[in-house]
Amino acid sequence: MSKDDDKLMAEIQRLIAGQEFNSEEELQTYLKGILGQKIPSSPHSLLSAEEQAQDLVFAAYKLPLNKAKLKIEKALQLDRNCIVAYEFLGTQEDAAEIALVFYEKGIQIGKQRFGGAYLKENKGFFWGLHETRPYMRCLQHYADCLYAMGEVKECVRVLEEMIELNPNDNQGVRDLLLLYLIELDERKKFKKYAEMYKEDDMAFSLFNHALFAFATMGETAESNKKLQLAMNQNKFVVPNLLSRKEIKSIPESHGFGDENEAIMYVHYAQFTWQTKIGAIEWIKRHSGN
Repeated sequence: MSKDDDKLMAEIQRLIAGQEFNSEEELQTYLKGILGQKIPSSPHSLLSAEEQAQDLVFAAYKLPLNKAKLKIEKALQLDRNCIVAYEFLGTQEDAAEIALVFYEKGIQIGKQRFGGAYLKENKGFFWGLHETRPYMRCLQHYADCLYAMGEVKECVRVLEEMIELNPNDNQGVRDLLLLYLIELDERKKFKKYAEMYKEDDMAFSLFNHALFAFATMGETAESNKKLQLAMNQNKFVVPNLLSRKEIKSIPESHGFGDENEAIMYVHYAQFTWQTKIGAIEWIKRHSGN
């Protein structure tokens, strides 16, 4: 979801908060009525300090960094617990060790805000609630930082927490979780999450399952079958896995079986494949390269 979408969702939430509904049906009727219409921005004078801070962060994403940071400074003056402000600051840092500090701050605020009774009531649906999404994004960024710093076990712990908060996994962290579990040789956990998401049929899932089969059983009829299934789904993964060319950035979007999907997978998975003895030679033999 883009920051424009985030802002739109915030405006819809504010619009709903200003109405009185007697039933869920009335709410749904109202939402259908505004579908496709331009959602009016709430008057600045009616916004709380927290909402004003949030809007400043939304605006910051469209500005040069020096001006954006001034917006963030103002946002934090209005609301020291503005999670989206700390998320923004983290995204502007190249060093994982520095970015992690900002994401950690956002997570601390999120745990306080969304713990206790809120957690008991909403656990399992954290991405479906607009107010928890910045917290969930901070968790994802935090996990990425941990992995970049070599803290793979702690990264896995955070990804597992995210799955627990939102089993539907709208953020797609299960793919990385399964990959890192292969890296750590956590076989029991891999099987647990593989079973949870057994319907997945994208390259990330199929190649992860092939690698897990090879890493745990070696070259067998079953592992060969899984590899062939994965290669049939996306013919671009193996050439990219075998290439020595560094993938410096990942595409913004990808489709089923296309090269962008392959590049995205290889960007994350190449290291893990290289660490499993014999895995690269295995795919070379079965791909004809």
